[in-house]
Amino acid sequence: MRGISLDRSISLPWGLGAEDADELFKVCHQMRIAEESIVLDASRLHFIDPLGMATLRALLEEQAATKDIEIQFLSTDLTGYLARMDFFKDLEIGGVDLSRIGNRQDRSGSLVEITKVTSLMEAETTASRLAEALTGSLTKSDRNAPVDEATGRNEFDAYRRPIEYSLKELLQNSLTHARREGRGEASVWVTCQYYPRKELVRMAIVDNGCGFLATLRAHPEVVEKTHQGAIEAALRPRVSCNRGPMAQFGGTENQGVGLTTTARIAEVAGGSILVASGDAMHHTGTKQSRVMENIGWEGVSISFLCKRSQLPSVSIGELLPADPAISAEQDLGIFQFR
Repeated sequence: MRGISLDRSISLPWGLGAEDADELFKVCHQMRIAEESIVLDASRLHFIDPLGMATLRALLEEQAATKDIEIQFLSTDLTGYLARMDFFKDLEIGGVDLSRIGNRQDRSGSLVEITKVTSLMEAETTASRLAEALTGSLTKSDRNAPVDEATGRNEFDAYRRPIEYSLKELLQNSLTHARREGRGEASVWVTCQYYPRKELVRMAIVDNGCGFLATLRAHPEVVEKTHQGAIEAALRPRVSCNRGPMAQFGGTENQGVGLTTTARIAEVAGGSILVASGDAMHHTGTKQSRVMENIGWEGVSISFLCKRSQLPSVSIGELLPADPAISAEQDLGIFQFR
Protein backbone atom coordinates (compact mmCIF):
# COMPACT_ATOMS: atom_id res chain seq x y z
CA MET A 1 0.00 0.00 0.00
CA ARG A 2 1.34 3.43 -0.94
CA GLY A 3 1.91 6.14 1.65
CA ILE A 4 -1.33 8.05 2.30
CA SER A 5 -1.57 11.74 3.18
CA LEU A 6 -3.77 12.84 6.09
CA ASP A 7 -4.34 16.28 4.55
CA ARG A 8 -7.63 15.26 2.91
CA SER A 9 -8.91 12.85 5.53
CA ILE A 10 -12.63 12.27 6.03
CA SER A 11 -13.67 12.97 9.61
CA LEU A 12 -16.07 10.39 11.02
CA PRO A 13 -18.84 11.70 13.34
CA TRP A 14 -19.49 10.61 16.94
CA GLY A 15 -21.88 7.91 15.73
CA LEU A 16 -22.49 6.11 12.43
CA GLY A 17 -25.90 4.54 11.98
CA ALA A 18 -29.65 4.93 11.79
CA GLU A 19 -29.92 7.59 14.49
CA ASP A 20 -28.18 10.10 12.22
CA ALA A 21 -28.30 8.49 8.80
CA ASP A 22 -27.48 11.77 7.05
CA GLU A 23 -24.01 11.72 8.59
CA LEU A 24 -23.53 8.10 7.51
CA PHE A 25 -24.44 8.76 3.87
CA LYS A 26 -22.44 11.98 3.86
CA VAL A 27 -19.35 9.95 4.78
CA CYS A 28 -20.21 7.44 2.04
CA HIS A 29 -20.49 10.22 -0.53
CA GLN A 30 -17.12 11.65 0.49
CA MET A 31 -15.55 8.21 0.14
CA ARG A 32 -16.98 7.75 -3.35
CA ILE A 33 -15.63 11.03 -4.68
CA ALA A 34 -12.21 10.66 -3.06
CA GLU A 35 -9.40 10.32 -5.61
CA GLU A 36 -6.88 7.45 -5.42
CA SER A 37 -7.02 7.00 -1.63
CA ILE A 38 -9.42 7.18 1.32
CA VAL A 39 -8.30 8.24 4.78
CA LEU A 40 -10.90 8.02 7.56
CA ASP A 41 -10.22 10.00 10.75
CA ALA A 42 -11.96 8.00 13.51
CA SER A 43 -10.78 10.12 16.45
CA ARG A 44 -14.37 11.26 17.20
CA LEU A 45 -16.08 7.94 16.48
CA HIS A 46 -17.60 6.26 19.55
CA PHE A 47 -20.53 4.24 18.23
CA ILE A 48 -21.51 2.33 15.10
CA ASP A 49 -24.73 0.35 14.74
CA PRO A 50 -25.66 -2.44 12.26
CA LEU A 51 -26.73 0.04 9.56
CA GLY A 52 -23.45 1.90 9.86
CA MET A 53 -21.41 -1.31 9.78
CA ALA A 54 -23.20 -2.95 6.85
CA THR A 55 -23.27 0.23 4.76
CA LEU A 56 -19.63 1.10 5.41
CA ARG A 57 -18.47 -2.47 4.84
CA ALA A 58 -20.32 -2.68 1.50
CA LEU A 59 -18.74 0.56 0.33
CA LEU A 60 -15.23 -0.35 1.54
CA GLU A 61 -15.34 -3.59 -0.45
CA GLU A 62 -16.24 -1.65 -3.58
CA GLN A 63 -13.73 1.15 -3.09
CA ALA A 64 -10.85 -1.11 -2.03
CA ALA A 65 -10.69 -2.46 -5.59
CA THR A 66 -9.33 0.85 -6.89
CA LYS A 67 -8.23 2.92 -3.89
CA ASP A 68 -5.89 2.63 -0.93
CA ILE A 69 -7.80 2.83 2.35
CA GLU A 70 -6.63 3.81 5.82
CA ILE A 71 -8.44 4.32 9.13
CA GLN A 72 -6.60 6.49 11.62
CA PHE A 73 -7.16 6.93 15.39
CA LEU A 74 -9.74 4.15 15.75
CA SER A 75 -10.02 3.34 19.46
CA THR A 76 -8.93 -0.05 20.75
CA ASP A 77 -12.47 -0.81 21.96
CA LEU A 78 -14.03 -0.06 18.57
CA THR A 79 -11.26 -1.93 16.77
CA GLY A 80 -11.99 -5.01 18.85
CA TYR A 81 -15.75 -4.68 18.38
CA LEU A 82 -15.51 -4.26 14.60
CA ALA A 83 -13.07 -7.17 14.39
CA ARG A 84 -15.56 -9.29 16.36
CA MET A 85 -18.21 -8.32 13.80
CA ASP A 86 -15.89 -9.47 10.95
CA PHE A 87 -15.84 -5.90 9.64
CA PHE A 88 -12.20 -6.13 8.56
CA LYS A 89 -12.38 -9.67 7.18
CA ASP A 90 -10.66 -9.99 3.77
CA LEU A 91 -10.09 -6.23 3.57
CA GLU A 92 -6.69 -4.55 3.29
CA ILE A 93 -6.97 -1.45 5.46
CA GLY A 94 -4.02 0.53 6.76
CA GLY A 95 -3.81 2.15 10.17
CA VAL A 96 -5.69 -0.61 12.02
CA ASP A 97 -3.65 -2.74 14.42
CA LEU A 98 -5.58 -5.96 14.95
CA SER A 99 -2.72 -7.45 16.97
CA ARG A 100 -3.69 -5.27 19.94
CA ILE A 101 -7.21 -6.61 20.43
CA GLY A 102 -6.25 -9.91 22.05
CA ASN A 103 -8.44 -12.98 22.08
CA ARG A 104 -11.80 -12.76 20.37
CA GLN A 105 -14.57 -12.49 22.96
CA ASP A 106 -17.65 -14.66 22.64
CA ARG A 107 -20.51 -12.23 22.12
CA SER A 108 -22.71 -14.63 20.17
CA GLY A 109 -25.41 -13.97 22.75
CA SER A 110 -25.96 -10.40 21.59
CA LEU A 111 -24.77 -9.94 18.01
CA VAL A 112 -24.53 -11.50 14.56
CA GLU A 113 -21.46 -10.82 12.45
CA ILE A 114 -21.63 -9.05 9.10
CA THR A 115 -22.61 -11.60 6.47
CA LYS A 116 -22.38 -11.13 2.70
CA VAL A 117 -25.08 -12.82 0.63
CA THR A 118 -24.59 -13.31 -3.11
CA SER A 119 -27.36 -15.69 -4.18
CA LEU A 120 -31.05 -16.32 -3.55
CA MET A 121 -30.22 -19.84 -2.39
CA GLU A 122 -27.98 -18.34 0.29
CA ALA A 123 -30.59 -15.77 1.32
CA GLU A 124 -33.07 -18.18 2.89
CA THR A 125 -30.52 -20.32 4.71
CA THR A 126 -28.65 -17.22 5.93
CA ALA A 127 -31.86 -15.62 7.22
CA SER A 128 -32.76 -18.78 9.15
CA ARG A 129 -29.27 -19.09 10.62
CA LEU A 130 -29.09 -15.45 11.66
CA ALA A 131 -32.60 -15.49 13.13
CA GLU A 132 -31.76 -18.59 15.15
CA ALA A 133 -28.56 -17.01 16.47
CA LEU A 134 -30.20 -13.69 17.31
CA THR A 135 -33.18 -15.34 19.00
CA GLY A 136 -30.79 -17.14 21.30
CA SER A 137 -29.91 -13.75 22.78
CA LEU A 138 -33.55 -12.67 23.16
CA THR A 139 -34.84 -15.61 25.21
CA LYS A 140 -33.39 -18.43 27.24
CA SER A 141 -36.37 -20.67 26.51
CA ASP A 142 -35.91 -24.11 24.97
CA ARG A 143 -36.26 -24.01 21.19
CA ASN A 144 -37.49 -27.61 21.30
CA ALA A 145 -40.15 -27.01 23.95
CA PRO A 146 -43.72 -28.17 23.16
CA VAL A 147 -45.78 -25.68 21.20
CA ASP A 148 -48.82 -23.94 22.58
CA GLU A 149 -51.98 -25.54 21.13
CA ALA A 150 -53.69 -22.17 20.67
CA THR A 151 -50.85 -20.43 18.82
CA GLY A 152 -48.96 -23.35 17.30
CA ARG A 153 -45.63 -22.02 18.60
CA ASN A 154 -43.49 -22.10 21.72
CA GLU A 155 -41.80 -19.12 23.39
CA PHE A 156 -38.64 -19.47 21.30
CA ASP A 157 -40.70 -19.40 18.09
CA ALA A 158 -42.59 -16.33 19.28
CA TYR A 159 -39.32 -14.39 19.20
CA ARG A 160 -37.78 -16.12 16.19
CA ARG A 161 -40.56 -16.01 13.60
CA PRO A 162 -40.91 -12.21 13.21
CA ILE A 163 -37.13 -11.87 12.97
CA GLU A 164 -36.79 -14.73 10.47
CA TYR A 165 -39.66 -13.51 8.28
CA SER A 166 -38.22 -10.00 8.14
CA LEU A 167 -34.71 -11.19 7.31
CA LYS A 168 -35.89 -13.61 4.62
CA GLU A 169 -38.11 -11.07 2.91
CA LEU A 170 -35.56 -8.25 3.01
CA LEU A 171 -32.67 -10.44 1.82
CA GLN A 172 -34.62 -12.04 -1.02
CA ASN A 173 -36.15 -8.74 -2.13
CA SER A 174 -32.77 -7.03 -2.07
CA LEU A 175 -31.13 -9.64 -4.28
CA THR A 176 -34.12 -9.90 -6.63
CA HIS A 177 -34.42 -6.17 -7.30
CA ALA A 178 -30.79 -5.09 -6.92
CA ARG A 179 -29.54 -7.11 -9.90
CA ARG A 180 -31.23 -5.20 -12.67
CA GLU A 181 -30.06 -2.36 -14.87
CA GLY A 182 -26.68 -4.01 -15.43
CA ARG A 183 -26.05 -4.73 -11.74
CA GLY A 184 -25.92 -8.51 -12.07
CA GLU A 185 -23.03 -8.77 -9.60
CA ALA A 186 -24.77 -6.86 -6.79
CA SER A 187 -24.55 -8.34 -3.30
CA VAL A 188 -26.26 -7.85 0.05
CA TRP A 189 -24.71 -7.34 3.48
CA VAL A 190 -26.64 -8.10 6.66
CA THR A 191 -25.89 -7.81 10.36
CA CYS A 192 -27.91 -7.81 13.58
CA GLN A 193 -27.43 -6.90 17.22
CA TYR A 194 -29.42 -6.99 20.43
CA TYR A 195 -28.82 -4.14 22.91
CA PRO A 196 -29.92 -5.60 26.29
CA ARG A 197 -29.77 -2.35 28.29
CA LYS A 198 -32.40 -0.76 26.07
CA GLU A 199 -33.99 -4.08 25.04
CA LEU A 200 -33.69 -3.08 21.40
CA VAL A 201 -33.10 -5.29 18.36
CA ARG A 202 -31.39 -3.67 15.37
CA MET A 203 -30.87 -5.27 11.97
CA ALA A 204 -29.49 -3.88 8.73
CA ILE A 205 -29.79 -5.14 5.15
CA VAL A 206 -27.74 -3.21 2.59
CA ASP A 207 -27.24 -3.83 -1.12
CA ASN A 208 -25.08 -2.13 -3.77
CA GLY A 209 -27.56 -2.66 -6.59
CA CYS A 210 -29.55 -0.38 -8.86
CA GLY A 211 -31.91 1.09 -6.26
CA PHE A 212 -35.70 1.34 -6.09
CA LEU A 213 -36.12 3.97 -8.79
CA ALA A 214 -34.42 1.89 -11.47
CA THR A 215 -36.60 -1.08 -10.51
CA LEU A 216 -39.93 0.74 -10.28
CA ARG A 217 -39.58 3.65 -12.70
CA ALA A 218 -42.18 2.24 -15.12
CA HIS A 219 -44.68 1.25 -12.41
CA PRO A 220 -47.92 3.29 -12.48
CA GLU A 221 -47.78 3.72 -8.69
CA VAL A 222 -44.57 5.75 -9.07
CA VAL A 223 -46.17 9.01 -10.20
CA GLU A 224 -43.11 11.13 -9.45
CA LYS A 225 -40.09 9.51 -11.11
CA THR A 226 -37.82 10.29 -8.17
CA HIS A 227 -36.01 8.20 -5.57
CA GLN A 228 -38.40 9.54 -2.93
CA GLY A 229 -41.44 8.55 -4.98
CA ALA A 230 -39.97 5.09 -5.63
CA ILE A 231 -39.35 4.40 -1.92
CA GLU A 232 -42.86 5.49 -0.99
CA ALA A 233 -44.29 3.24 -3.70
CA ALA A 234 -42.14 0.26 -2.66
CA LEU A 235 -43.62 0.42 0.84
CA ARG A 236 -47.14 -0.09 -0.55
CA PRO A 237 -48.45 -3.66 -0.85
CA ARG A 238 -47.77 -5.50 -4.14
CA VAL A 239 -46.05 -2.60 -5.90
CA SER A 240 -42.68 -4.34 -5.96
CA CYS A 241 -44.09 -7.77 -6.78
CA ASN A 242 -42.06 -9.99 -9.07
CA ARG A 243 -44.59 -12.20 -10.82
CA GLY A 244 -45.19 -13.47 -14.33
CA PRO A 245 -42.88 -11.95 -16.98
CA MET A 246 -41.10 -9.82 -14.35
CA ALA A 247 -39.81 -12.91 -12.56
CA GLN A 248 -37.36 -13.63 -15.38
CA PHE A 249 -35.25 -10.68 -14.26
CA GLY A 250 -34.92 -11.80 -10.66
CA GLY A 251 -35.10 -15.55 -11.11
CA THR A 252 -37.92 -15.89 -8.60
CA GLU A 253 -41.48 -14.84 -7.93
CA ASN A 254 -42.74 -12.88 -4.94
CA GLN A 255 -45.99 -11.21 -4.01
CA GLY A 256 -44.59 -7.77 -3.26
CA VAL A 257 -45.73 -7.71 0.36
CA GLY A 258 -42.43 -8.42 2.15
CA LEU A 259 -41.31 -4.83 2.73
CA THR A 260 -44.83 -3.75 3.69
CA THR A 261 -45.24 -6.61 6.16
CA THR A 262 -41.75 -6.12 7.62
CA ALA A 263 -42.57 -2.47 8.29
CA ARG A 264 -45.78 -3.58 10.04
CA ILE A 265 -43.86 -6.14 12.12
CA ALA A 266 -41.46 -3.44 13.28
CA GLU A 267 -44.36 -1.12 14.15
CA VAL A 268 -46.29 -3.76 16.15
CA ALA A 269 -43.05 -4.58 17.99
CA GLY A 270 -42.61 -0.94 19.01
CA GLY A 271 -40.13 0.04 16.32
CA SER A 272 -39.76 1.16 12.73
CA ILE A 273 -37.72 0.76 9.58
CA LEU A 274 -35.58 3.30 7.80
CA VAL A 275 -35.18 2.98 4.03
CA ALA A 276 -32.61 4.88 1.97
CA SER A 277 -32.14 4.64 -1.79
CA GLY A 278 -30.59 7.14 -4.18
CA ASP A 279 -30.91 10.62 -2.69
CA ALA A 280 -34.01 9.85 -0.59
CA MET A 281 -34.85 8.43 2.81
CA HIS A 282 -38.10 7.29 4.45
CA HIS A 283 -38.74 6.60 8.15
CA THR A 284 -41.85 4.52 8.85
CA GLY A 285 -41.95 5.68 12.48
CA THR A 286 -42.51 9.30 11.54
CA LYS A 287 -44.14 8.36 8.21
CA GLN A 288 -42.00 11.01 6.57
CA SER A 289 -39.73 10.87 3.55
CA ARG A 290 -37.28 13.47 2.34
CA VAL A 291 -34.49 14.15 -0.09
CA MET A 292 -30.88 14.19 1.16
CA GLU A 293 -29.01 17.16 -0.25
CA ASN A 294 -26.04 16.17 -2.45
CA ILE A 295 -25.64 12.78 -0.73
CA GLY A 296 -27.23 9.35 -0.99
CA TRP A 297 -26.74 5.61 -1.47
CA GLU A 298 -26.41 3.74 -4.74
CA GLY A 299 -28.57 0.76 -3.93
CA VAL A 300 -30.96 0.18 -1.02
CA SER A 301 -30.04 0.48 2.65
CA ILE A 302 -32.57 -0.64 5.28
CA SER A 303 -32.47 -0.43 9.07
CA PHE A 304 -34.94 -2.45 11.18
CA LEU A 305 -35.57 -1.55 14.83
CA CYS A 306 -37.92 -3.17 17.35
CA LYS A 307 -38.36 -3.81 21.07
CA ARG A 308 -37.50 -7.28 22.27
CA SER A 309 -40.41 -7.46 24.71
CA GLN A 310 -43.02 -6.85 22.01
CA LEU A 311 -41.86 -9.46 19.47
CA PRO A 312 -44.10 -12.25 20.92
CA SER A 313 -47.16 -10.06 20.26
CA VAL A 314 -46.52 -10.14 16.50
CA SER A 315 -48.87 -12.28 14.42
CA ILE A 316 -47.47 -12.31 10.89
CA GLY A 317 -50.65 -13.73 9.37
CA GLU A 318 -52.68 -10.81 10.67
CA LEU A 319 -50.22 -8.30 9.23
CA LEU A 320 -50.06 -9.69 5.68
CA PRO A 321 -51.90 -7.44 3.21
CA ALA A 322 -55.06 -8.97 1.79
CA ASP A 323 -54.76 -10.62 -1.62
CA PRO A 324 -57.08 -8.71 -4.00
CA ALA A 325 -57.82 -11.87 -5.98
CA ILE A 326 -59.00 -13.76 -2.89
CA SER A 327 -60.97 -10.75 -1.67
CA ALA A 328 -62.73 -10.57 -5.03
CA GLU A 329 -63.62 -14.26 -4.85
CA GLN A 330 -65.01 -13.80 -1.37
CA ASP A 331 -67.10 -10.83 -2.53
CA LEU A 332 -68.49 -12.97 -5.35
CA GLY A 333 -69.27 -15.81 -2.97
CA ILE A 334 -67.14 -18.38 -4.84
CA PHE A 335 -64.27 -18.80 -2.36
CA GLN A 336 -66.23 -21.26 -0.27
CA PHE A 337 -66.50 -23.78 -3.13
CA ARG A 338 -62.72 -24.34 -3.41
